[in-house]
Amino acid sequence: MERVIEEIKYEKRVVAFIDILGFKDIIKTSESNPAKLNLIYESLLFLKNREKPEEWNLQLIEIEEYAQKRGLAKFNIADKTSCTCFSDSIVISVQIEEENINEIISTLITNLSFIGAKLMTDGILFRGAITIGNIIHKDNGLVIGQALIDAYQLELSVAKNPRIILSKNLLEKLNYPIETNKDRFPYHQYLSRFDDGCVGFHQMIYFQVLQSWTEMEISELKSELKKVKQAIIDGLDSSFEFSDIHSKFKWLKAEYEKLIILENGVKEKIHELNDGIAGQNIHYSYTDNFYYPKKSKKV
Repeated sequence: MERVIEEIKYEKRVVAFIDILGFKDIIKTSESNPAKLNLIYESLLFLKNREKPEEWNLQLIEIEEYAQKRGLAKFNIADKTSCTCFSDSIVISVQIEEENINEIISTLITNLSFIGAKLMTDGILFRGAITIGNIIHKDNGLVIGQALIDAYQLELSVAKNPRIILSKNLLEKLNYPIETNKDRFPYHQYLSRFDDGCVGFHQMIYFQVLQSWTEMEISELKSELKKVKQAIIDGLDSSFEFSDIHSKFKWLKAEYEKLIILENGVKEKIHELNDGIAGQNIHYSYTDNFYYPKKSKKV
């Protein structure tokens, strides 16, 4: 029988490259810390599960007013998405058509925001970039193309802090400037222009955008934000010899303080060292315990 050769050609897609920060140190620590090993294993298992196309669903988009007005079918990417996880990285690509790129980006960013929030409540930071370009992305995990290289380079050299940034060529295709409400898409609630000029979102923005979701109860929101706060404090306290890592957690601390949470008392403040405390303590956790004393367990 004559062998049928598949035609291989590039396809224009939106491509995201995401990387777990501090992976080497996590692995090193996990050799003597069973809890850390279980944490990184469960986190990687969570990411690996995203290789199933149906995981990129509309659950978090269908509650958006801007999506409902345009028709939810336009936002569906489950049958257009390929995802490959390897070691500490994840590559996601989505088929696009020029006329629906705003819808595609909305669903992709909403899902990535959820992934980032889930990882951060466990103390796992990520960094990444999203671009648009030519790529071959197969279900067997084979990924090649300039768009992948571009996303990787942006993540490595430009993103710097724990966030996902968007490339200039992708931003030029999105709905900016926003002049009226009819110009808005769900992704507009997630994206910000940071002080260094980059446009993107960090792992905590999920809580600001979805705080009014009926399934996000106030008690749950408070609990999740408390985990995020603790992850930042732990990072600040453990980075004595690593100024680069410390600067990333200082950046996260500043972004955490900027989060707009409507319900009073849900987001606890991360105080500066020795804020209102006499002495020269060097741990953020000491200051935090001063303002938010932990309840002692009854014997």
